Amino acid sequence: MNDHPDALELIRIASQTLVQDILPGALPEQRYTLRMIANALGIAARELELRDTDSALETLGLNTLYGETKNAEDLQQRNRQLSRDIRRGTFESNSAQQAKLRQHLLATARAKLAAAYPKALAPLKLK
Repeated sequence: MNDHPDALELIRIASQTLVQDILPGALPEQRYTLRMIANALGIAARELELRDTDSALETLGLNTLYGETKNAEDLQQRNRQLSRDIRRGTFESNSAQQAKLRQHLLATARAKLAAAYPKALAPLKLK
Protein backbone atom coordinates (compact mmCIF):
# COMPACT_ATOMS: atom_id res chain seq x y z
CA MET A 1 0.00 0.00 0.00
CA ASN A 2 1.32 3.43 -0.95
CA ASP A 3 1.08 5.80 1.98
CA HIS A 4 2.88 8.83 0.57
CA PRO A 5 1.59 11.27 -0.21
CA ASP A 6 -1.29 10.72 2.18
CA ALA A 7 -4.59 12.62 2.04
CA LEU A 8 -3.31 15.49 4.17
CA GLU A 9 -0.18 15.89 2.05
CA LEU A 10 -2.25 15.84 -1.15
CA ILE A 11 -4.52 18.57 0.16
CA ARG A 12 -1.54 20.69 1.19
CA ILE A 13 0.12 20.22 -2.22
CA ALA A 14 -3.11 21.19 -3.99
CA SER A 15 -3.57 24.23 -1.75
CA GLN A 16 0.03 25.38 -2.20
CA THR A 17 -0.21 24.97 -5.99
CA LEU A 18 -3.47 26.89 -6.08
CA VAL A 19 -2.21 29.77 -3.94
CA GLN A 20 1.29 30.07 -5.40
CA ASP A 21 0.85 29.09 -9.05
CA ILE A 22 -2.76 29.64 -10.09
CA LEU A 23 -4.17 32.46 -7.97
CA PRO A 24 -1.54 35.09 -8.88
CA GLY A 25 -2.32 34.74 -12.61
CA ALA A 26 -6.06 34.38 -12.27
CA LEU A 27 -8.50 36.82 -13.77
CA PRO A 28 -9.98 39.26 -11.24
CA GLU A 29 -13.43 37.66 -11.52
CA GLN A 30 -11.92 34.24 -10.67
CA ARG A 31 -9.97 35.29 -7.57
CA TYR A 32 -12.85 35.19 -5.09
CA THR A 33 -13.78 31.65 -6.11
CA LEU A 34 -10.17 30.52 -6.01
CA ARG A 35 -9.72 32.01 -2.53
CA MET A 36 -12.84 30.15 -1.36
CA ILE A 37 -11.37 26.91 -2.72
CA ALA A 38 -8.03 27.64 -1.01
CA ASN A 39 -9.84 28.32 2.28
CA ALA A 40 -11.82 25.08 1.96
CA LEU A 41 -8.61 23.14 1.36
CA GLY A 42 -7.04 24.80 4.40
CA ILE A 43 -9.99 23.85 6.60
CA ALA A 44 -9.92 20.27 5.33
CA ALA A 45 -6.18 20.01 5.99
CA ARG A 46 -6.51 21.36 9.54
CA GLU A 47 -9.45 19.05 10.27
CA LEU A 48 -7.47 16.03 9.08
CA GLU A 49 -4.42 17.12 11.05
CA LEU A 50 -6.38 17.69 14.27
CA ARG A 51 -8.96 14.88 13.93
CA ASP A 52 -7.41 12.34 16.31
CA THR A 53 -6.53 14.88 18.98
CA ASP A 54 -9.92 16.57 18.75
CA SER A 55 -11.76 13.24 19.00
CA ALA A 56 -9.71 12.24 22.03
CA LEU A 57 -10.33 15.58 23.77
CA GLU A 58 -14.03 15.53 22.94
CA THR A 59 -14.30 11.97 24.25
CA LEU A 60 -12.49 12.98 27.43
CA GLY A 61 -14.90 15.88 27.87
CA LEU A 62 -17.93 13.62 27.45
CA ASN A 63 -16.43 11.07 29.82
CA THR A 64 -15.90 13.79 32.42
CA LEU A 65 -19.42 15.11 31.91
CA TYR A 66 -21.09 11.70 32.18
CA GLY A 67 -18.63 9.99 34.54
CA GLU A 68 -17.81 7.33 31.95
CA THR A 69 -14.71 5.79 30.40
CA LYS A 70 -15.81 5.19 26.81
CA ASN A 71 -13.60 5.46 23.73
CA ALA A 72 -13.97 7.70 20.67
CA GLU A 73 -15.60 5.06 18.46
CA ASP A 74 -19.14 6.03 19.39
CA LEU A 75 -18.54 9.79 19.52
CA GLN A 76 -21.31 10.68 17.06
CA GLN A 77 -23.88 8.69 19.03
CA ARG A 78 -22.71 10.23 22.30
CA ASN A 79 -23.02 13.74 20.85
CA ARG A 80 -26.61 12.97 19.82
CA GLN A 81 -27.27 11.87 23.40
CA LEU A 82 -25.66 15.05 24.71
CA SER A 83 -27.93 17.13 22.46
CA ARG A 84 -31.00 15.29 23.75
CA ASP A 85 -29.86 15.77 27.36
CA ILE A 86 -29.29 19.50 26.82
CA ARG A 87 -32.79 19.86 25.31
CA ARG A 88 -34.26 17.95 28.26
CA GLY A 89 -32.52 20.23 30.75
CA THR A 90 -30.53 17.37 32.27
CA PHE A 91 -27.68 19.64 33.35
CA GLU A 92 -29.75 22.58 34.64
CA SER A 93 -30.38 21.38 38.19
CA ASN A 94 -26.75 20.92 39.22
CA SER A 95 -24.29 23.83 39.06
CA ALA A 96 -21.28 21.49 38.96
CA GLN A 97 -22.78 19.69 35.96
CA GLN A 98 -23.54 23.04 34.33
CA ALA A 99 -19.90 24.05 34.74
CA LYS A 100 -18.69 20.75 33.24
CA LEU A 101 -21.12 21.14 30.33
CA ARG A 102 -20.00 24.73 29.71
CA GLN A 103 -16.34 23.69 29.79
CA HIS A 104 -16.98 20.81 27.37
CA LEU A 105 -18.96 22.97 24.94
CA LEU A 106 -16.37 25.76 24.99
CA ALA A 107 -13.51 23.29 24.41
CA THR A 108 -15.40 21.65 21.54
CA ALA A 109 -16.26 24.99 19.94
CA ARG A 110 -12.66 26.15 20.31
CA ALA A 111 -11.38 22.99 18.61
CA LYS A 112 -13.79 23.49 15.71
CA LEU A 113 -12.77 27.13 15.42
CA ALA A 114 -9.09 26.11 15.38
CA ALA A 115 -9.78 24.14 12.21
CA ALA A 116 -12.23 26.51 10.54
CA TYR A 117 -10.71 29.90 11.37
CA PRO A 118 -7.56 29.70 13.51
CA LYS A 119 -6.87 33.44 13.21
CA ALA A 120 -9.89 34.05 15.45
CA LEU A 121 -8.04 32.34 18.29
CA ALA A 122 -4.97 34.53 18.05
CA PRO A 123 -4.54 36.95 20.94
CA LEU A 124 -5.83 40.44 20.26
CA LYS A 125 -3.12 43.02 19.66
CA LEU A 126 -3.80 46.40 21.16
CA LYS A 127 -2.57 49.45 19.29
